[in-house]
Amino acid sequence: MSKLNTSDRTKMLIILSMLEKNEHTGFSLVQTMERKHEFAFMAEEAMIYPVLHQMQDKGLITSYEKQTEAGIRRFYKVRKRGIRFLQYLKKLSKEPLPDTVGGGACAKSEDK
Repeated sequence: MSKLNTSDRTKMLIILSMLEKNEHTGFSLVQTMERKHEFAFMAEEAMIYPVLHQMQDKGLITSYEKQTEAGIRRFYKVRKRGIRFLQYLKKLSKEPLPDTVGGGACAKSEDK
């Protein structure tokens, strides 16, 4: 898998964690994130659908259409590959961050 920036990893971690528990529509993912204030930074439909499509293209999730009372809706669910990737992301998120940002000469000058 190509390198992901921290923001993309965080979004995927949140979405995969939610899909691991239950299938969701994009709208229900957004609603759930809005209820959890710590996820407010990405709780917009304009932000979530590109991530869902990227995850689907990578084979992490799949989707299907289903008739509901409100009409036809697209539901997303995690695939086995997505579960493995979620475990990897959880492991990455538990690793300690470096003591210095960027390292190099600036970080070393503080030690003097």
